[in-house]
Amino acid sequence: MKLIDTNIIIYSIGKVHPLREKCREVMEKAAKSEIAVNVDVEVLQELLYVYSSRGERRRGILTVSDILVLFPNPVSITKEEILRAKELMAKYDFLVPRDAIHAAAVLTNRFEGLISTDRVFDEIREIKRFEPEVNSFE
Repeated sequence: MKLIDTNIIIYSIGKVHPLREKCREVMEKAAKSEIAVNVDVEVLQELLYVYSSRGERRRGILTVSDILVLFPNPVSITKEEILRAKELMAKYDFLVPRDAIHAAAVLTNRFEGLISTDRVFDEIREIKRFEPEVNSFE
């Protein structure tokens, strides 16, 4: 199982971008259950935040609704993830809280890694980042 980062979802439904098609492929494979993936609840919060901050509140709400259909049991963030995120932030000065929480969710749930376009995850030795190219993580 792998965690899907927020940017995969946003690129997959966003405007024309060099990463859009690769991210769409990931989401299509997820929808067909061809890959074992999930999201954590922080991804849902991020989607609401990003679209609200862009003045697209309704789009954020609709996107979260769609993601919950695709992933009806998102990974919870508990005290364990927060404690692990805190440890990661103490170890890696560059790590922002949201990314630390995603990394902690990967670790505490013993996922293989996360699918993300964000190269900051490459710097976290404890986890593996997979590019949004389907062949890179199947």
